[in-house]
Amino acid sequence: MSSLFDCFFGWIFWGVAYFRMRQADKRVGLTVKSRTGDLVEVVLNAIIILIGFFFLTAGTYVSVQSIIDEFDSGAVSGVFSCANNGI
Repeated sequence: MSSLFDCFFGWIFWGVAYFRMRQADKRVGLTVKSRTGDLVEVVLNAIIILIGFFFLTAGTYVSVQSIIDEFDSGAVSGVFSCANNGI
């Protein structure tokens, strides 16, 4: 679950929010003080979005593969069970 929600809200959302706010600032007429600084921010936020997508895909793959491995090894007998899980 963390790979699905944390990657979006923790990484992808903020990178996309930067680009949305950048568009809004341009519409209002705010200018960029430093062309180099603006380029660095754009590249940094693009990298943040790419890292978020990487964590999303790799994390989801690993989570699903872990579930498949648990079923194949016999550690989990079925989807639902009424067995006592207490320690």
